[in-house]
Amino acid sequence: MKGSFHASAAALVAVSTFATGAAAQETPAAESQVLAEILVTASKREEKLQSVPASIVAVTADTMAKQQILQIKDFEQFAPSLNFQSGDEARLFNFSIRGVGSESFSVGVEPSVSTIVDGVVYTRPGAAFDGLGDLERVEVLNGPQGTLQGKNASAGAVVIITKRPNRDEFEAKVDYTIAEDNDHNASLMLTGPVSDTLAYRMYSYYKRADGQVINVSNGDTVNDVEGYGARGKLEFEPKEGVNLLLSADYTYRKSGCCGEPIRVPAASGNVTAGFTGAAIGPDSNEVNFNTVQEGHQENSGVSLEGNFEVGELTLTSLTAYRSYEDYAIRDRDGTNAPFTGVTAQQLFEATHPGIGQADATVLLDDLLVNSLSFACRDGVCGESNNLEMNDTFSQEFRLTSPGGGFFDYLLGLYYYDSAVERDVTIAGVRSNIAGNVSFPTPTSVVVNRATAYVLADMLTKVDTVNKAVFGNFNIRPADGLTLTAGFRYLRDELKWNHKKVTGPNGDHIGGGIGANPAGQAMAGANLGTPQFNAIREFSDDALIGKLSAKYEFTPDLLVYGSWARGYKGQAVDADIFLSQDGFNASPVAPEESRAWEGGFRSSFLERRVQFNVTYYDTVFSGYQTASTGVDGSGSPVLRSAGKLFTKGVETDVSVRPLEGLTLTAHAEFSDAEFGDLFVTATQNLKGGVPLNAPETKYGFTGAYDFGVGAWEATFAANYSHTSETLFTNLADATNPNSPWLRPAYDIANASISLTSPSEKYRAVLFVKNLFDEHYVSSLRRISGSVGGGGAVAQSIPRDFDRYFGMTLSVGF
Repeated sequence: MKGSFHASAAALVAVSTFATGAAAQETPAAESQVLAEILVTASKREEKLQSVPASIVAVTADTMAKQQILQIKDFEQFAPSLNFQSGDEARLFNFSIRGVGSESFSVGVEPSVSTIVDGVVYTRPGAAFDGLGDLERVEVLNGPQGTLQGKNASAGAVVIITKRPNRDEFEAKVDYTIAEDNDHNASLMLTGPVSDTLAYRMYSYYKRADGQVINVSNGDTVNDVEGYGARGKLEFEPKEGVNLLLSADYTYRKSGCCGEPIRVPAASGNVTAGFTGAAIGPDSNEVNFNTVQEGHQENSGVSLEGNFEVGELTLTSLTAYRSYEDYAIRDRDGTNAPFTGVTAQQLFEATHPGIGQADATVLLDDLLVNSLSFACRDGVCGESNNLEMNDTFSQEFRLTSPGGGFFDYLLGLYYYDSAVERDVTIAGVRSNIAGNVSFPTPTSVVVNRATAYVLADMLTKVDTVNKAVFGNFNIRPADGLTLTAGFRYLRDELKWNHKKVTGPNGDHIGGGIGANPAGQAMAGANLGTPQFNAIREFSDDALIGKLSAKYEFTPDLLVYGSWARGYKGQAVDADIFLSQDGFNASPVAPEESRAWEGGFRSSFLERRVQFNVTYYDTVFSGYQTASTGVDGSGSPVLRSAGKLFTKGVETDVSVRPLEGLTLTAHAEFSDAEFGDLFVTATQNLKGGVPLNAPETKYGFTGAYDFGVGAWEATFAANYSHTSETLFTNLADATNPNSPWLRPAYDIANASISLTSPSEKYRAVLFVKNLFDEHYVSSLRRISGSVGGGGAVAQSIPRDFDRYFGMTLSVGF
């Protein structure tokens, strides 16, 4: 691993030398051959991308249209440092940057990569994975960004900017995309002035598509999607120096998320090819479910941004409120075994022999912390019923001086109040206690004991208040030299209200086999993880910062270096299978990082060539992860322990060799490994690889604009390579033969578009996964408690199979 890393770095130095030499051969370039400038706002000021002393990848709406980047997960196609991971529920979709992301998805753990839309931080990253459109650009900010970007940016940030109203003239646009698998996506955009002082913008969409997974029990597709939404903006400028932007949005997504085929079977039991009757292996897109998957996500928000000129200064206020809801029911064992969900009578039969369903329902109602109407469906309770709700209010004030000159500054205040609640009921058959179930034949199962029926029910709420003061200062003591210092002093206050009960026979996890909480010594029962009814409050404060220096030799060549301290707040193990160890360990200490970065940004041949290189070296201390407890429950415990080292080289090259042709190459060569990190008392993962951290990613894109009569045509293509990646099982971080390693894969996409002279009409034909290479978004273990010991399930992306589509656009 280290050999390939150093070889890659050496190759980049050689390319750098060649590119520098090319500067001496510059010749005048026509404007049509010049690479377009991209403006970014990573420093809360509008700057040219090539002038920012930081590792940023930015892509414009025009590029996304040409490359047919249709989903938020596709962002990793143009940002090699960015990796997407799906989950068995949509709320678990998330990003990692430079090999660092979130391993725990408890509502009491912050994400490591912040997702920011129009300046507003999204508390739960899953809220951003649907309904985006009408975009201005996307910026991927690598490395710690907490100084200016606020919450949840210890590893980086994904910043999404949507378009503002057109204050000069009326515009309208209709887009309609049709693709294989009954994929339909329609959108409408309207914008224009209402008066000299008021303008609007409206965007709405509807989409639906069949899922890529087939349920062999009924022949239906799984993971089908139907969604719709709208975003509206009003921009009001009553006089010079005063600008107000009111934004509101709403999206709804219904999806039977997330059916995952079995990649690696269990040695015996129900998670085998023979039992399920579904295909198993890397190419499988089949499941055999006896539980109907159900899910929806609802996301809404409103914000008011105000910019006021106060003398030479600009005062910015951004007030926002967001609400997010994610509901899911899934087949927890992933097979047609009767291991997911119980009836009330089954649950209480062991402790109340002969009890009827009606009386058992009364007992269950008294036991649950959630309502029966939530926990049960058609008389079956605990089919992994999960509801996550989040409400967030944020307020930011910034005072910004004019840019340039000897000295400029930015000062700000930030307030963030988030309430996250998760309601969960999980019930079914505890199959990994000897004698609880038997398999008379390879394709049938019998539940032998009433004590095998288990249940856990949880209602947990985590309220987080974050208050911060921040600043950023630029000094230019000499021509070409800029020194920057930034800081953020923050205080986190966290309140955790955790309620959890277990059924009379315990839950899916826990020890004490042979006894149950109701007092009976009965084979097959277990104590389960503890019950809780607790309220705990914590607080913490921190000072983080960033220092950088850049020197511009010419307007087209700069070098820079920076140091930053990252911070991810203290966390609580707000999970349904919380152990006593996990409760005692909460809150775990914050995760902190020290990041060094350096590189250069260059343009040659009169901006026909751009070549950028970045080197980074980051150490995370108090890395937040899960390890095995010592209380005998078997439940993982959230801990702040160990170190994570990540260093690497990022590079991108863009060339405009002739009129209409743009070629880009980008790459990430990283070396990420753990320091001392104990997942058990004796197992140290030192030297192991982190989750979702490929060592190598690189890609190429090309776009060629040419004329077809009076019309303009564009042929665009992109290709990306991702090296093998570990998912799910942190204990396999040092195992080169782990079944949780996703093999390396390559994906290519292509499109051709035709645009009318007035740009009123456009048609795009595209193909995704051109070479039909099967790959997966993530890998997940199936719990041994439901018969899946050693089994691995795979998450199927939209482009698991090659597919074709077409987009038609009409503008007015």
